[in-house]
Amino acid sequence: MQNNKHFDLWSKSYDIDVNILDENNEYPFAGYKKVLGDVYNRVMQKCPVKVLDIGIGTGTLSRKLYEQGNSITGIDFSEGRMMRRLCLSACSLST
Repeated sequence: MQNNKHFDLWSKSYDIDVNILDENNEYPFAGYKKVLGDVYNRVMQKCPVKVLDIGIGTGTLSRKLYEQGNSITGIDFSEGRMMRRLCLSACSLST
């Protein structure tokens, strides 16, 4: 099992890496976009709702749900990933 330090370092390229693996149908992210789409569609059927995102990471899904009026609470054990997520939120809220 990886520790927080590994995920903090990986946070800088995480989204790019996930997209490449998903597009190439490679483990462990094969089908990732489909799963996110399915979760998004299920939540949006009941929008607005309160969402608890355990392992929020870079916030790919939560940001989209938030932009549609849902309330998001996210937790992650990796400080680097959470800090990146907070920066993305601040930027999206200020525009």
